[in-house]
Amino acid sequence: MNTKSCLFLFALSLLSFSATAQREETLLGDRSWGFSGVWGGYTHQYTQFGDVDSYNRGGFFTFEFGKSLTLGWGHNALQDRFVWKNTEKNFNMNWNFFKTGYAFMPYKAVHPLINVDYGRGTARLGDVNDRVYVVQPSAGIEINVFRWFRLGLEGGYRFVSDSSIPELSNQQLSGAFGQASLRFGFSWGRFHKKDCNKKPAND
Repeated sequence: MNTKSCLFLFALSLLSFSATAQREETLLGDRSWGFSGVWGGYTHQYTQFGDVDSYNRGGFFTFEFGKSLTLGWGHNALQDRFVWKNTEKNFNMNWNFFKTGYAFMPYKAVHPLINVDYGRGTARLGDVNDRVYVVQPSAGIEINVFRWFRLGLEGGYRFVSDSSIPELSNQQLSGAFGQASLRFGFSWGRFHKKDCNKKPAND
């Protein structure tokens, strides 16, 4: 995918979340989708490249809107030595990405969430390197450990395209992953939800 495709996907995600926000505002009544917090943190990811298991780490920074929607950016980095076709070679993969996430019922101590990371980076095997495009959708749960600290446990799949390294196909660079996310930050304001059991006050 080229840069225009990346921007189109980002805009499509914004429109999708915007439509969801509008529906929830209508159905649930009191709900503000304004700027509500800032969060940053780290990811620790166990993944596969072909038949090779590997550990990948990254960092991110996001803005929170309406207590549920997060938009931001991040960076992932992998450095390892793999055996490819009976030859041990250095393998590096780094990519920057836009991050879009949504937490369902974030006021609960344990709640579900979804994330989509997408952006461009570089894959390098030995002395050969190439630019690639990465899309990583994931889903899981998040635990509100403290007001300023949240722990996420997710599973997802990494889709890689545009690789032209002879020994590395897009399929080999793509793969499933399990991930732990550590988020630090602050969310202000209250989460407003409709109370269906609330009775009107007597005159």
